Amino acid sequence: MSNFYSLKVSEIKEQTSEAVAVSFDVPVELYDEFNYKPGQYLTLKFNIEGEEVRRSYSLCSSPLFEEALTIGVKRVKNGLVSNYINDNLKVGDEVEIMIPNGRFYADVKEDNYKTYYLFAAGSGITPILSILKSVLIGEPNSYIHMIYGNTNQDTVLFKSELEKLRNEYPTRLILVHSLSKPKTSWFSSKKEFEYRKGRVDAEAINWFINEYPPYAQNAEYFICGPGEMIENTKEALKNIDVPDNRIFIESFGGSSTNNNLEGIEKAALKAKLNNEEINISIEKGETVLRALLNNKFDPPYSCEGGVCSSCVCKLKKGKVTMKKNMALSEKEVKEGYILSCQSIALTKEIEVVFE
Repeated sequence: MSNFYSLKVSEIKEQTSEAVAVSFDVPVELYDEFNYKPGQYLTLKFNIEGEEVRRSYSLCSSPLFEEALTIGVKRVKNGLVSNYINDNLKVGDEVEIMIPNGRFYADVKEDNYKTYYLFAAGSGITPILSILKSVLIGEPNSYIHMIYGNTNQDTVLFKSELEKLRNEYPTRLILVHSLSKPKTSWFSSKKEFEYRKGRVDAEAINWFINEYPPYAQNAEYFICGPGEMIENTKEALKNIDVPDNRIFIESFGGSSTNNNLEGIEKAALKAKLNNEEINISIEKGETVLRALLNNKFDPPYSCEGGVCSSCVCKLKKGKVTMKKNMALSEKEVKEGYILSCQSIALTKEIEVVFE
């Protein structure tokens, strides 16, 4: 069941010409419902031109700071919801929002002694910023080494907030900006501000870790950005023998999509959802999720982009292919988990369970 709550927009703050931070008031009676872990996301629901649409946006606020529930939203080319938020949303508007969710988060504990390596690119900074702030205030014995990639100075999200944090925690926070096409005049008079020219790629990762080795040997690695950046970073980490269970990934798009998949005509779908057994057919090219929605059922979902994992279910019978997968690990896929919003039937019968 997808439960939404109406929250009022309390502030909209421009971050760049292409992005805003949107804050929401949470009524006292919903404080417990909207408690969250640093790195999680919110799912927003809008009715745009008569169509219900949902999108997931990561929280850039920290549950340990005294600050409003806040998301960062960057324009996307032809992005229906992201552009609607940037162009039309106003302070005082009420938005339908699901409680925080997501498996990309830091387990912040006061007695932890860790080194956190944070890798972000573009709007991938939003959950990383939440983790960054939470660790700084919630783990006084931990250290953060962060590299953040952008095109140039004008595209850096949360620029002033990041600089403020670096100044407040100079012994515990290392922050390197990596700009692929920097403007040479930016902060040219401020020698204390430095950036590396280039993308966040394998070369950058190797340089960064060699330049800034861990203080605490107990290290964790958080990556958020477009698909290519994630793959490059993950490969670089694996090449220096970082174990998989210490690498945490959240993708913000950019992976390849196969939109030419058609699947089987009139496949039979058996689904267990909310303790109910459902038997319906799937039209050719229709995803498991869309088949359920079109038949008036209420499966869990958020982004329909293969990113958030809200729609995950387990394949018990048959075979499907996913158009896009930026949420499930190879291990989870091998165990039979699929994203229902991306899964098209390849056999006459399939069976899934929403756990």
